[in-house]
Amino acid sequence: MAPHTGRAFISAEKALELFKIGPAASLRDLNAAYRRLVRRYHPDYNPDRLEWAHTSMVKINAAYDVAVEHLAALRYEEVQAHLDKEIRAHDEFNALFSNVANRVLDGVFTYYQYGLENPHQRRSGTPRIRYRSAVRRITEAVTQLERLRVPNPVDGETLEVFTGFARAFLQCMQIDRTLAPTSSREEHGAHQRYRDGSRALDAAIRRAFFRNELSPRGELASPQSLALSLNEYMSVVTNYQKSSWVTETAMKLCLLDAFQALLAISERVPELGL
Repeated sequence: MAPHTGRAFISAEKALELFKIGPAASLRDLNAAYRRLVRRYHPDYNPDRLEWAHTSMVKINAAYDVAVEHLAALRYEEVQAHLDKEIRAHDEFNALFSNVANRVLDGVFTYYQYGLENPHQRRSGTPRIRYRSAVRRITEAVTQLERLRVPNPVDGETLEVFTGFARAFLQCMQIDRTLAPTSSREEHGAHQRYRDGSRALDAAIRRAFFRNELSPRGELASPQSLALSLNEYMSVVTNYQKSSWVTETAMKLCLLDAFQALLAISERVPELGL
């Protein structure tokens, strides 16, 4: 703040008028105006009119103090109003996001509750109906996630990560391939690795989201399951490159990456229950 030698009463409007600035001015604008007046009225620049210069500077300094407080108060109110608006926007987004995220998790829960990760299990009867319902719920939820508008970069990242997981899970839950009995030895080897990696990944997701409901005792914790899953998938893409299971493995690797990204921001998504 600029130095001052005293303070006389002056209104905020008069203070701003003295410095020829408006309510929208910044403190930088005020300081620039103050320096211009100092160069004009300070005693050092008026040795032949010291008393007049001193009186002028007392008024200028008093006006400066009033202007600083007034502009600071205005900026505080603007900042507070902006923050209130951002908080309201975040709360509105969060309510919508929470609703849609729960629809995704409902579909994931149904998928695992009835063992629908096994293609044979979902091909007829009631399991088929449940499977189609789970797919439809997640498909609709992904569409809704893609339509959400985010109020800030943090919410944007949260939405992007969760949507990425939902898309990847939806893609993988629709893999319907099974190993043909007549497949080659290499195909059998690739499928075994793919199957073991998928079981480990499914166990990690179940344990992370539905530990109390669906995760049996003694099941590996998510970090160990994910490490095992990655190892099995990488074995397919490196040791069985000519196998027809490489495509499905790549899809599962995308899901693994998306799931790990979601775990990294899990504190922002209370719906996950982590």
